[in-house]
Amino acid sequence: MKRTKKRFALLLSATLLLSLLTACSPNGSNGAAGTAPPSSAQPSTPAEAEGDAARIQGIKDGTYRFETPVTITTVTATDSSFKYKNGETLSDNVHTRWAKEQLGIDIQHLWEVPGEQFATKMRLMLTAKQELPDVVTTMDIGLMNELIESGAYKDVSADFDKYASDRVKEIFSSHPLIWSQVTFEGKHMGLPYFANAGNDNAVMWVRQDWLDELGMQAPSTFEELEAFMQALLDKKPGNTDSIIPLGVSLGSGGGHPNPLAGWLGESTWIFGPFGTVPYQWNQGADGKLVHGSTVPEMKKGLEVMRNWYQKGYISKEAGLHDENKLAELIGQGRVGVVVAPYWMGSWPVPDLQKNVPGATMKPYPIPTENGKAGARDTTFLKGGMLVRQGFEHTDALFLYLNRLFAGVDKEPGSEFEHGWAEDYDYTLKADGTVSTVSEDIPGGSVGVYKYFLYEPKDPFSVLQQSADKGDLLEQGNLTEAEAAALGNPDILKAAQIVVDGWAKDSYWAPKFLGASTPAMQSKGGITTKLEGEAIMAIIYGRKPLEDFDTFVKEWYSIGGEQMTKEANEWFDSTK
Repeated sequence: MKRTKKRFALLLSATLLLSLLTACSPNGSNGAAGTAPPSSAQPSTPAEAEGDAARIQGIKDGTYRFETPVTITTVTATDSSFKYKNGETLSDNVHTRWAKEQLGIDIQHLWEVPGEQFATKMRLMLTAKQELPDVVTTMDIGLMNELIESGAYKDVSADFDKYASDRVKEIFSSHPLIWSQVTFEGKHMGLPYFANAGNDNAVMWVRQDWLDELGMQAPSTFEELEAFMQALLDKKPGNTDSIIPLGVSLGSGGGHPNPLAGWLGESTWIFGPFGTVPYQWNQGADGKLVHGSTVPEMKKGLEVMRNWYQKGYISKEAGLHDENKLAELIGQGRVGVVVAPYWMGSWPVPDLQKNVPGATMKPYPIPTENGKAGARDTTFLKGGMLVRQGFEHTDALFLYLNRLFAGVDKEPGSEFEHGWAEDYDYTLKADGTVSTVSEDIPGGSVGVYKYFLYEPKDPFSVLQQSADKGDLLEQGNLTEAEAAALGNPDILKAAQIVVDGWAKDSYWAPKFLGASTPAMQSKGGITTKLEGEAIMAIIYGRKPLEDFDTFVKEWYSIGGEQMTKEANEWFDSTK
């Protein structure tokens, strides 16, 4: 994630010069058109070798085109976000036509079903020994493992090395965990599928108007944070009643049972400085996986939270506050500090600014203790794409992927500079500008990426681009219009904080990313229940801090020992 002047220049031009409409579509064949031999075919003469080298380079560049169309079959899990226009379908639309015309690839959907039915239908195909799709992309880790274990899908390592573009290889080597979900016994049994990295990573948002009124600087350590929270209780800035110095969502929702890692108002940052992140599998000093809530370092973080709760820094009703309730309290102007994602500047901070004149929250790095900071790193891995054993045209698949991945950076003048398809997810207006507003697009906007075999994404690009814009803003020398075009300065600053946190190893990624093991399936419910009850009882003071040791022993005895064993077996299999 190095930043260069060249990248800054491209970023600024991409952001500000939206009227630039010169899109350079690459020649579909680039002089390399022809019927490619199967991926396994080997050239037998120097001329054939030279031709094969040119073909492979064309595939890497995304400029090759199959003269005789190559078919790739797939299956798709749909949802309510799938939309069509112009009488199109999943099998015949702007994207499938693009693939056939530009690349000579015929994408055929064997079937499509609602997402909740997808795994069942795939398992039925497998059981009935039906012909399976050439490629299948799934976020169901359990299903993905079953398909791999069936032997129906193959190791893609050699094909990736041979055909993937430099940009694809760069993205797929950008983090040590990139391949972990699809690696078995050292083999890459599929291509990892990505979400945006760091989307919910911890940033400390502080009531800047209260800091200013109290004449205090933003806290950078636990000691300074405690002083600020105590000042809020003592001095009640803004004559605000019922101030909540630290907003946490211990009743967090979002479909998970973790009270310490809600997407708004998380508290894993309280434990990170002491050497653990709770509710996730971390790697211990011996290289083995250990559950973060069960290590001795956890006790110190619990002591801090217990102390803050007793002093009134944390609301007595925090156990009833989920993320949406906490957002409501922030909007009412009652919360002094909250640790939340970088995008909090778009919600709920605007609600606060609207409801409380002069009020705002600004982003700062999470505070340190003994010079250390640490919090969870939200995972960016969400499954993978599998390739069928015997599928002869992985070259065509990588041609397709290389061409699409060339669009993730949206370089000025590139094929996908403005979007995936004109008059679908963007339009060129009469005044020469580009718009992605649905009302401006004839017939409304459509998510073209939904039609893809695989949505191309650099998992770190969204945050990195925002951080780069923040750097540009800090460098100055911009007109008012140029600065405004970069976006919300608080969000850009918060993105910088996350990127800097990655560089300083302030965010801990979970190390277990596989499907639930047998013990997790049978014992995970009871161990998680015990975990939550023990942690909350200690924080609330219903049980002594020493009871943590009792919890750990019980956790291991009722299933934790076997879960730890199985987690490490999975971890070892990914090496």
